[in-house]
Amino acid sequence: MALPWLHDTQQRLAQSFRGQRFHHAQLFCGPIGVGKFELSDQLANALLCQNIVQQSAAANSILAPCGHCKSCLLTLAGTHPDKRLTQVDGQSIGVDDIRGISDFMNHSAAQNGNKVVVIKNCEKMTTAAANALLKTLEEPSNSRFLILTTSQAAQLPATILSRCAKTDIKVINTQLAQQWLESLQIKGYSWLPLFYSQPLQVKHWQEQSQLQSIDMLYKFATEFKQSHNFKVLVDIINKQPELVRIFTLFLSEQLKQQLMQGMSFDAYQIAQQALSEFLQNNTKILGLNLPLAVSRLAHILRNS
Repeated sequence: MALPWLHDTQQRLAQSFRGQRFHHAQLFCGPIGVGKFELSDQLANALLCQNIVQQSAAANSILAPCGHCKSCLLTLAGTHPDKRLTQVDGQSIGVDDIRGISDFMNHSAAQNGNKVVVIKNCEKMTTAAANALLKTLEEPSNSRFLILTTSQAAQLPATILSRCAKTDIKVINTQLAQQWLESLQIKGYSWLPLFYSQPLQVKHWQEQSQLQSIDMLYKFATEFKQSHNFKVLVDIINKQPELVRIFTLFLSEQLKQQLMQGMSFDAYQIAQQALSEFLQNNTKILGLNLPLAVSRLAHILRNS
């Protein structure tokens, strides 16, 4: 999958590889839906490719697998013995997961080349897991690479951050994201510009057939103070609870616009606090009376 907003980052990684400055531990930080994992996966496949030196030799090239060597064929089949993906299985990444990475790194490469581990959402590591990872980070072996991704770098210990080459992954040119989404026939939604920094999140919503629901949530948010019938809104959130965050984001954006149009700052703060409590209650209280919660929120926002 070609993600045009990542091209400059890919070129910088290739330049560091050609210049023999490529760090053994790469940390990619950025919002959900920006393409951190896709970048990590392509980079891992490139590092395993038997033709990586030739592939990266050309000026302005990116690190990409050739697609036809033995390693690439194993990667495409999902059976490469020198590639390992570690991600959250439950609430956290535990110490046993990280010890498994250390064992994996210490064994010889089956294909006599590089070995690569991708740790997805590495902020989910427990304290014990992060401590176990330090030894691998501090004592790198030749031809061994770690690629970590996170959307919450602030949750990582400073000891981990200081031992990785950190790259912020973001959409700098939103027009590239817009054009990419249009190529997927995703266009015409008033709320789309809010998510040009997370284009893969929008693609996910398309794949889950959620775009129409999100558009309805946006319309509810723009008319929330005037509306008195919340049945459709409640039905959407009940069926797709994860979308409550999107609805509160839309409401928050409406409040920001009202603040710029003359809403008092005190009223704005009261409204934002009510919105924060509404989101927190939806995510933490089992069996929440959602129709009542929505009505209360509407009452506060009308009077703010």
